Amino acid sequence: MPVRYTCDGCRAPLGAVEDLYCEPTTTGRSWYCGYCRTPVPDAVGERLSHRRDGSATDRRP
Repeated sequence: MPVRYTCDGCRAPLGAVEDLYCEPTTTGRSWYCGYCRTPVPDAVGERLSHRRDGSATDRRP
């Protein structure tokens, strides 16, 4: 089953790295919804960062 998270701000379903905005910090990374910039829990952001949406622009083999 695919990993999914619903944004607390805009209720958008987040299921891949393309749905997230990442901001580097001095202690790692902070994850935000790619649509409304609401913070996403770090554990969820890291888990989704390893998933791709499978679109034609997805470069993974």
